[in-house]
Amino acid sequence: MGKVRKRKPNKTQNNIVADVSDEELPVDSKENVIQTILDQLQAANVEEKYCGLQTFAFIIESPENIEQAIERGVVKAVAPLLLDPAGSVRNAAAGSLRNLSAVQLEVCDSLMEQDIMTPLICWFDKHAENWTPDNNSKTKMEDVDTFIQCINLLLNLCESSELAVKYLGQSRVLSILLPKYLDIGTFGCDIVASVLQCLFVVVEDNPDVMEKIKLTCEKQLQELMSIEDTDPSILLIRTLSAGVIINTCGGNMAVLPVNVINQIVSILAMTLSIDHRLVCNQLSSIVPLNDGSGKFEPPKGKDAQMLDCQLKSASQILDAQQRSIEIIANICSCDDASDQVEGPESSDSDEVGDDEDSNGEGVVLAEDKLPPEILEALISLNIFEKVWARTQLPAENVMLILKEYEGSKLLHKKLHTLQTRALLCVNNMLSSLPVDNLGGVNGIYKIWIDVGKLVFKESSENLYILESATAVMRAALDKIKFRENGKSGECDLFRDLSLSDIEMMITGIRDCQVPEIRSNLIRMIGILALLLVNKLNETSSNVICAITDFILEQAHKENEVWVLAEAIDTLVDLYSEDETDELAAKVKLVEKLSILAPILKNKARQQRKLPKEYKVLVSTATSNLPRFIKYKKGRVANL
Repeated sequence: MGKVRKRKPNKTQNNIVADVSDEELPVDSKENVIQTILDQLQAANVEEKYCGLQTFAFIIESPENIEQAIERGVVKAVAPLLLDPAGSVRNAAAGSLRNLSAVQLEVCDSLMEQDIMTPLICWFDKHAENWTPDNNSKTKMEDVDTFIQCINLLLNLCESSELAVKYLGQSRVLSILLPKYLDIGTFGCDIVASVLQCLFVVVEDNPDVMEKIKLTCEKQLQELMSIEDTDPSILLIRTLSAGVIINTCGGNMAVLPVNVINQIVSILAMTLSIDHRLVCNQLSSIVPLNDGSGKFEPPKGKDAQMLDCQLKSASQILDAQQRSIEIIANICSCDDASDQVEGPESSDSDEVGDDEDSNGEGVVLAEDKLPPEILEALISLNIFEKVWARTQLPAENVMLILKEYEGSKLLHKKLHTLQTRALLCVNNMLSSLPVDNLGGVNGIYKIWIDVGKLVFKESSENLYILESATAVMRAALDKIKFRENGKSGECDLFRDLSLSDIEMMITGIRDCQVPEIRSNLIRMIGILALLLVNKLNETSSNVICAITDFILEQAHKENEVWVLAEAIDTLVDLYSEDETDELAAKVKLVEKLSILAPILKNKARQQRKLPKEYKVLVSTATSNLPRFIKYKKGRVANL
């Protein structure tokens, strides 16, 4: 999963603006500003270099400046300053590069192209191998901050680039970090947590790193996980330690002893038991408010210290909860079973419709693939309810307060990221947990309704949230459809569904510009139609026909072959039952699918470079469609 990074400028914006002003940089010429930065970075004077780094940090706050700064070679001038003799320069260089790497994955690719890893690895070789924080040093806080900035820069690069992970594996960095930097007594919670955050990412799907961790610090990880403390900083460390331990097993938690499994799930439950909304509500009461003119009066003295402390604690809680949810999502992903599970959307059979009569014999459901000891731990500690609670944001006024104040803007971003991760985790848990442990069919229906409000009524502009939310809606309907091992005949939840009820969904699909969201919504309304098949009457028949016509219309407009395949597969699933023969004749399904068949083949030939899961979807639809047309044509002809 993509992670949200803690973005911490090393100087306040006011100081940066003052420095730019003092140098009298022309505000009407971005080119002149960048040239001035380059001149300052290459100066011999420490103050000049530091000023150039501050200006660089300021201009990259605006995304529109980043591309030009990279193209002009500013990164190539900044990166070597990680090795500058002056600690203040190293700190400013590390902070600005880390902030730059947190903007988006494409920026990390550009940093890799400009050989950012060479000076970064050299920094660890030169400054981390023999370093320990010196309480008597005037630069202790600066040195600690530089270390954390460099670790987070490394984390961001490795998260977005396999090449960065490769370079890391070939370097001595992990040998320098482990096990030395897992000692809280020597390095403190902030440094240990930053190292664990990095390990959490680089160990995933990396056998060499897995083995290295097992050999060097398995005992330390167990000790960190066993610390008895509920302080947010310790909860974050315990959660990360648990995640690293799972990742060193290749994500297969079942190979761990049962007592360790229970310990890990207990830690995740404890982390998620903290009410994140209450924490933010309490924080908003001490955050400075906008005076109406866009200005804030920052707190002073003890009030400032208390605010900083609570901001840090809230950030640690959100980080720990995000990691907990990511761990649970991976536990419930059941990826290893994907080839064996007869999933809800399978339509491979030559005799379309036969597999629906199965009572479970010979069919392995996704929820049966979760090892019983893990399933029991998740259920007994109410993990689903705790994850679902994370999909709820604090009150709107609290979110506005956090968004407006500079010191809490990052928390506002982290809350949205937590919501997105929670929705993705709910999506996985819907597939992995039994219906009864999800509140029954009515409970799943309520989830579908609640998430639908987020998608269709709140007009969220966050596409990540919309994608994860529509995935949950789709998974919820899949679960309702296939409850009781595939028997959906008794479902009455949607018996009163009318054309007006689906107009909002149809409009949402028609206006949607994101293929992933469009795909989820198409599949979702297809499942809605399928749930009506067993309750056919005039109203439900009209709804099914309207949905069919709409999906066919969208299929003809669709440019992405995998979304087209999803639409076709949805129709195949919908009309696989013999009871739909009359409806198929009414909407002229066979004739319209026969027109789409060559279109699908042509697009499949044109769009070969697809992720694996999309290739499977396209291949399945391409092979199933001719057989389905032949099957349904014979059925309709006999009416």
